[in-house]
Amino acid sequence: MSTHTVLVPTTRILSATSTTDILCWVNQSLDNGATELLLDLRNVMFMDSCGLGTLVVALTRVQAMGGTFALCSLGGQARMLLEETDTEQMFTIYSDRQMFEQRLAVA
Repeated sequence: MSTHTVLVPTTRILSATSTTDILCWVNQSLDNGATELLLDLRNVMFMDSCGLGTLVVALTRVQAMGGTFALCSLGGQARMLLEETDTEQMFTIYSDRQMFEQRLAVA
C-alpha cells in the first residue's frame, strides 16, 4: 500500500523565493516513506523558470525513489508555462485534488 502526501503552497508566485519549501517537502515526504506526492497549485497564478526547474527537480527525485509526483489545480500563467515549454507531458496532472484521491482509491 502506498502512502501519499499533499502540499498546497500558499504563495501566488512560484519562484526562487518559494521553491525551497517544495524541495524540503519532497525530501521529507520521501524520508517518511511517501510514494505518491501531489503538489496542489490552486493558489499559484505565476511561475517563473526557477519554479519550473524546481518542479522538474522534484519530479526527478521522486521518480528516482520509485514514487510518483503529480500536480493538480494548475491554472493561469503556470499552466501556460508548462505548455509553452513542452514540459506538461513530463508530469501527471489532475484537474483537482479529488481526481488524484479517486485514482488512489482505485489503485
